Amino acid sequence: MKKLISVIASAVIVSGLIATCSGQGKLGNASQQQLPTEDSVIVTDSEIVRGRVIEDTVIGHWTVKTTKDSNEVVVGRDDWAVRDSSVFLTLSYDNKVVYFDKEIRTKDVVGNEGEYMMQWGGYVFWASDSAIYLSFGCFLPDTDDGWNMLYQILPDGTSNLSVLEYEMGVDGNSYIADFMALYLNERAVGASAADLKRLYEHFCTKELAEELSATTLPIVSDDTDFRHADRTLQINNLDELNGLPLEKYSFEVKYKPNPNDDNVTDILYMEVDGATNKISKIETGERKVI
Repeated sequence: MKKLISVIASAVIVSGLIATCSGQGKLGNASQQQLPTEDSVIVTDSEIVRGRVIEDTVIGHWTVKTTKDSNEVVVGRDDWAVRDSSVFLTLSYDNKVVYFDKEIRTKDVVGNEGEYMMQWGGYVFWASDSAIYLSFGCFLPDTDDGWNMLYQILPDGTSNLSVLEYEMGVDGNSYIADFMALYLNERAVGASAADLKRLYEHFCTKELAEELSATTLPIVSDDTDFRHADRTLQINNLDELNGLPLEKYSFEVKYKPNPNDDNVTDILYMEVDGATNKISKIETGERKVI
């Protein structure tokens, strides 16, 4: 997994939903509560999350409810600490229960717990007929050092994690990262042409969306291992970072199409329109073989 240093970009929420992020901070002057841990660290009442509803909505085939609640894990160092949280998910597809009160912890997102804490989680990021995507952010307490993740869930309960490769301070980067993560994971589950069209229309200019919907040539070749491409995705800014706004932001997007041959790299060239924050160009580049 790739370690990212970033602040999450504006989340893409279907049906006009807006995902807001909830952070955890250092100890203040609130009344303190003793936690039963080996080091007897202290956390304040303000750090305890008690059953807060994150989402409770119906989107297409999906009915989703997520709540956030503190768990027993304490994350911190020196003279301050915070209580970690879990997200509890109840999810249905066409009124058939997929998960009931499923607990999702920091370790389920980043592989371990006690170092990073779940700063936010359980917001609906995107939904299609094939899958629903929840956003999670796990960070070192009181820092922007951590992971922005998508938790993809299929109607049969199968799940998959995707890292959003944001680069702080690079205009246009987040739109490329969000689009490519969703595109590759939608392709991996065989998303319909209608769902891909909706994805194009959300992230791309009208002209590019129409071109992508009409063409028989995919952005990524059909013989690509889409999961492996997502895991190996690299987004490189091609503009000089001079701090000035640009009309177009240019990027080179690299990925490995074949998990059995990491000597092969495919390249895309993409542009983001600075006025609309929409992707305005996608060009297939070269295939490099080392």
